[in-house]
Amino acid sequence: MGEDAGSVFMKKRLATAMAWLILGAFLTLAILEFYSGVILLGNAPSFVSKRFLVFLVGLLLLTAAWLYGLWACWAGIKPRIIASLQLVVERISLPVRGILSFILVLIPSIVFIFSSFGLYDTGFWFRSTILLAAAFLANFVWMPRLRSINWLLCFATGVTISGAFFTMSGWLSRITSYPFSLSWSEGNRFWDYSIPFASYRYFRPDSSPIFTFISSGRQLLWAVVYLIPNVQIWGVRLWDAMTWIVFPLGLGWAVVFRRSLAKPDWIWKTVFVLWTFLFLSQGPIYAPLLVCAILVVVAVRQRSLVVSIILVVLAAYYANLSRWTWTYAPGLWAGLLALLDMKEPGFQKGRLKEFLRPVILGLSGYFGGQVLPQLVAWLQAGSQGIALLIDPSRNLSRQPLLWDRLWPNTTYGPGILLGTIWAGLPVVVLLAWLAWKHIWKVNLLQLAAMVFIGLAFYGVGLVASTKIGGGSNLHNLDMFWITLVMVAGWALSELAPNYGRLGSTRRAAAGLLCVALVSPALFAIQYGSPLVLPNKELIVSVLDGIRESVSRAQQKGEVLFLDQRQLLTFDQVQGVPLVVEYEKKFLMDQALAGNAAYFTGFYQDLAKKRFTLIVSEPVAVKLQGKGVVFGDENDAYVHWVSGPLSCYYEPLTTYEEVSVQLLVPRQEPLRDPKICLAP
Repeated sequence: MGEDAGSVFMKKRLATAMAWLILGAFLTLAILEFYSGVILLGNAPSFVSKRFLVFLVGLLLLTAAWLYGLWACWAGIKPRIIASLQLVVERISLPVRGILSFILVLIPSIVFIFSSFGLYDTGFWFRSTILLAAAFLANFVWMPRLRSINWLLCFATGVTISGAFFTMSGWLSRITSYPFSLSWSEGNRFWDYSIPFASYRYFRPDSSPIFTFISSGRQLLWAVVYLIPNVQIWGVRLWDAMTWIVFPLGLGWAVVFRRSLAKPDWIWKTVFVLWTFLFLSQGPIYAPLLVCAILVVVAVRQRSLVVSIILVVLAAYYANLSRWTWTYAPGLWAGLLALLDMKEPGFQKGRLKEFLRPVILGLSGYFGGQVLPQLVAWLQAGSQGIALLIDPSRNLSRQPLLWDRLWPNTTYGPGILLGTIWAGLPVVVLLAWLAWKHIWKVNLLQLAAMVFIGLAFYGVGLVASTKIGGGSNLHNLDMFWITLVMVAGWALSELAPNYGRLGSTRRAAAGLLCVALVSPALFAIQYGSPLVLPNKELIVSVLDGIRESVSRAQQKGEVLFLDQRQLLTFDQVQGVPLVVEYEKKFLMDQALAGNAAYFTGFYQDLAKKRFTLIVSEPVAVKLQGKGVVFGDENDAYVHWVSGPLSCYYEPLTTYEEVSVQLLVPRQEPLRDPKICLAP
């Protein structure tokens, strides 16, 4: 007995010491990043620098603390300071500890999003250390003495909560009245969204329809904010942020919240909702597809088959209006979830009628996404017939596919393949383990359906990510990520009630759950920084300069807002007739497709000096190649747009701080054959 006890003690001591060594390696990497990005700042180390001296003293203290902790781990003792801290924390009332824990999980958001410290070039290891430390401290304050696998699960939950708030903070920090675009396409997107319900905001010589380069389904969801009279850019940015936050949360809620109101259920289900938001933010996922997914989940939960059919048809129809690649997703999701609701489905005699619901819901999705849109088009304008299947070849061959973006590259560091492994593998492993251990009871037919649909969506997402103009994140795998969330919700709905009865497999289940919880938070913490804007005086000065230049140009002819069209939307520049043609995003799309026929008219208008002033982003004609983020896209735009534009127009004024340039016709066009394409 003594030897057995000693052996157990030695194993625990070795395991604890190994964990402490791993922590030391993690901290070393974080310290190196902090040293390089915050202390040195490109300078050589110097004892004259107070910053360097403070860092050195802190490093020595931290090293001493770590060595003491390593010795305590090996000796199998608990340092007195920890026991003292536990006593202090336990004397604090539970509500106060809850408030302190909440503040602690907000530390990453405060440090990296809402403070100037976030502007430092801190890397993954340092940011992850702050995230994990904040979650650890929050958990310690809330539960100072619980030492078990449940404590580890609570810690992972704290990481998820902290990561979710961090990601939300990134969106919320962009809610501002700043009148210029915060990103390459934001301002013109706001113009797109305004057209369905606020086209009255624009001065147009005629009442012809306004073309916008966006699908009607996507446009409609963001357009609803313009139903608010006189809504300004702050309100539109608020609604935009809400679409990225509320709809992922809504899907998580729809997947796991049913009628049960038991406290334990509310706890894990709330965590799942936050995890869903964080997991889908790895894309991120556009809200219209999430609306479709929510409708599907609600449809599957309905007892009335008629109601279910209507909801699935509606979801599929809206998916088709939003993006053609989403057309089949609602039907496949509905059929899969209805199949997962069946107990041991099979093709035995007398059981085939059980497949009626999955088949009907799947066909409803096909009808809503493929047949109904063509029927509507036929009724509206006439059609030559109804195609039974989408032909993706025309859409995929229209623009180049950049297969190198599957691998590590400058546009997306890890590459799409490695990025998807990081983002999705922990969940896939957890689900596979639950099925293998029969904790989640699914049979081969259900497994085959999940694998087939999952791989189909994964393949579509990989191909879509290689299309030029994409591949900078994982959003094109949106259908795959949503499928994983749905399946995970169905699986955890069986795991959670039985978690306490898992016996010897409980530790393995908890460990895999912890990895799945923590992984998306570590993914998210890499990104996000404070929003830095020019001062108000500069903004006012730039707006006055643009208004004055536009006013003078209007006296001579047309003014084209190639970019920054939101200045017209929100009355920052007034009384300018809207020129619908030649919007920046659409020009980029045509440039990526190499559509020479389209650009003929554009070049002719440039050559005859149709526009007395063009509002654009600063025009650059430098080719960049694959060594720069979106280098291929830049080169296509330079070839088809920037180069020819520079041949016929020259800068009048450039406002670098707000990324705006005013262009006027040249007296004589340039004759550089490398960039000047003949009209």
